[in-house]
Amino acid sequence: MRKLFGGMVVAALALSLTTAAHAQRRAASAPMGGAKHELGVDVGLAYIKPSNVDGGIGLLAPLDVRFGIVPRRGKLMWEPHVALNYRAVGGQTFYVFTPGIHALYANSPGGHRRGMFFEGGAGLVMGDQGAGSGTAFQLGAAVGWRKPYESAAWRYKVGLTWVSSSNELAPFFADYIAIGGSIGISLWH
Repeated sequence: MRKLFGGMVVAALALSLTTAAHAQRRAASAPMGGAKHELGVDVGLAYIKPSNVDGGIGLLAPLDVRFGIVPRRGKLMWEPHVALNYRAVGGQTFYVFTPGIHALYANSPGGHRRGMFFEGGAGLVMGDQGAGSGTAFQLGAAVGWRKPYESAAWRYKVGLTWVSSSNELAPFFADYIAIGGSIGISLWH
């Protein structure tokens, strides 16, 4: 358990330091009304098909928090993601922490404020199922849309996620493919 939380702290610090260092180099003014960062929260639903087990519908993460670094120019945007999944079932407690980094390519004249985007990402799936902890690797791709809502935007996307095998996390948190979608809200700072 200490290894799991130690790994989560190290991953969170690594993501925070790179974001803080990048923010130090930004100019005083940025496009889109001075926005430098996009902060968002998503929830998703997917069909999940683990290896050697029947598939089913699952809630991807109770909460997926993202922090986008809005580019001054160009169509490519980087987003660190963090998700935490906690389950207590039948006297057992399961924790899964999923840090990752995603790249978004704006495919519309509205840039990163509105319109269509393509997303690709990678991350780690670190979990503890009581009997032991393990780590798996995940890759994902999606297509999404932003729809402005006052000073924020709704964000919808559909995509595919693959998670590598891990004996410690199988069969529910590793070695699966998920096809689904998510909805969230984006705020700019």
